[in-house]
Amino acid sequence: MDEQNSTESNLDYQAGRPAVRDGHDSVRREKPEPVAGGNSKVLISWVATAGLVLLMAGGYFNGYSNSFNSSDTFIYPGYVAAPRPLIDGASGPVEQKPWIEDWMADGKKTYGNCIACHQATGMGLPGMFPPVIGSEWVDGGTERLSMIMLSGILGPFNVSGVTYNQPMPAWGALSNEKIAQVMTYIRREFGEMPEGKTGVVTTEMVKVAREKHGKRATPWAEADLLAIPADADLPGAEIDLNTGKPVGKN
Repeated sequence: MDEQNSTESNLDYQAGRPAVRDGHDSVRREKPEPVAGGNSKVLISWVATAGLVLLMAGGYFNGYSNSFNSSDTFIYPGYVAAPRPLIDGASGPVEQKPWIEDWMADGKKTYGNCIACHQATGMGLPGMFPPVIGSEWVDGGTERLSMIMLSGILGPFNVSGVTYNQPMPAWGALSNEKIAQVMTYIRREFGEMPEGKTGVVTTEMVKVAREKHGKRATPWAEADLLAIPADADLPGAEIDLNTGKPVGKN
C-alpha cells in the first residue's frame, strides 16, 4: 500500500487529527527504560559466584570440622596435644587424694554447727557445754554417739566425771552422710581410738542407727544411753581409708 492510498484511507488523517500509526511509530523509535533486575547476565554471574563461595565453604567445613565432634574438633593431621598444666607448680603427675581427707573435710564443715558449744578446739565451755576431747561418748562405741546425734540428750549427764545440765539438740534433720562425716571427724580429730580402729563412720552405719533409734521424738536421758554397752558399734564393713570402699573390694 503506497503513502497516498494509506493517507486517503486513514480517517484520522482526513479529519486533521494525528494518526494513530504515527503515535505508534514514535513510541517504537524511543529506547526502553531499563528495568530493575533486567540485566540477566549480571544476575547470573552473581548467582554463580555465590554458589562457588558456598561450595568452597562446604568443602572447608567438611575437611576441618571433624563432623563437629566435641572431642576432636580442633584435631588435624599431625596435631600433637600439649601437656596439661601442672597444679600449684607441681613437678609431676597429680596424685589422687585419699578418700578419708575429703570425708574429714566435709565432717569439719558440719562440725562448724557445733562450735558455739563445743568450740573449734573441742574443749567445750567449762560448766556449760562438755568437751568432745576425752569424752567417753566420743571414744566409745558408735551406737551411743549416733543416738545422741539423731535425738539429742537432756541433762544431767556426765562427761569425764563432770556433770552437765545443758541439753544437746537433735541433729537428726541432717542427712545420713553428713552425720556420718561429722561423727568421723570428731572421733578422729578429738577422740582416742582403740588400737586397730580408724574411727570411720559410714553412711550405711548411720542408716542402721536411724532405722533402729531415729523414730524417737524426745531427747535421750543418760540412763537410756547407759543401757547400751559402751563399746557397741554400729554394724558395717571396715573402710579402706584411701578408696572409701570396704576393705578387700576395689
